Amino acid sequence: MGDYTESISLADTKVGNRWIGISTVGPVTVNGATPSNALTRVRMVFRLGQSGFVLDSQNAEITITDADTWEAEVPARDDFLPMAGSWEWSMQFWQSGLDSPWTLYKGTIRVHDDVD
Repeated sequence: MGDYTESISLADTKVGNRWIGISTVGPVTVNGATPSNALTRVRMVFRLGQSGFVLDSQNAEITITDADTWEAEVPARDDFLPMAGSWEWSMQFWQSGLDSPWTLYKGTIRVHDDVD
């Protein structure tokens, strides 16, 4: 099976700095159309080697702003990726009536040491 996820590089940040978040995710379309079932959950998973960091709408770290059009936002946050490096990330979406997510976005975010 081919990789169907869209690759997106997020803007660089620094360890200890406030992360700007993602103001708008979506509206999401699959094969040119918004999925017919409502969006119920969004999760971002960040990985750097064995280290991981998760943001999840179930924990109010991601806000679903329109479940019908599959829109969300990832608010700015003070507590973010704890160490420098090039973190890989993916974003999963769940819809009502189905147990398995779609991983539709992935990418990298570079975190720099906080050295002046």
